[in-house]
Amino acid sequence: MKNIYLATSMKALILSLSLLVSSLSSADWSLQQPSSIHFLTSKNTHTTEVHHFKKFDAAINSAGLATLNIDLASVDTRIGIRDERMQEHLFETSQFSQASFEAEIPKEILEQVRAGKSTQFELKGKISLHGEQAQANCLVMISANKDNSVTVNSITPMLIDANSFNLVAGINKLKEIAGLKSITYTVPLTFSLSFKAD
Repeated sequence: MKNIYLATSMKALILSLSLLVSSLSSADWSLQQPSSIHFLTSKNTHTTEVHHFKKFDAAINSAGLATLNIDLASVDTRIGIRDERMQEHLFETSQFSQASFEAEIPKEILEQVRAGKSTQFELKGKISLHGEQAQANCLVMISANKDNSVTVNSITPMLIDANSFNLVAGINKLKEIAGLKSITYTVPLTFSLSFKAD
């Protein structure tokens, strides 16, 4: 009887794991909290500040297509007037309300995640910002968690070049308004995004 019970239990466990793997292999992942997106700005040579976006959405579908959409009006620099100036003069949110990123996660990476493994890889994709598009990349760690969620963390920052998105004039305007000597044209962006299967 004991052997029959153990055999039945093992079959049930194997069936449960099979269903879980099957579920993950066909599932889409939607964004969960906590998730965050931060970027750095440097001014007057030696002053660097950390900012973030409060509103964004992201998803990874079963084929590995990852998409991220950021509400640019949700920029938060911890200074209200600066947020407003960024919205008006830099992002021009009345015309360009969102920034987006789209990338393909390789099949072999997805398979490793579905097997419960954490993996580093170079995330390569396309940014759409301020009416322009450009390629971008960074090293990330994608991890499978015990609750069947997935976390994608940037290891190296994604570098956003103002010249690629027609943002130089906006940066120069912010520099003029604030009376600054300089603002850098390259912005490092980092993120920690959590997803769970739908």
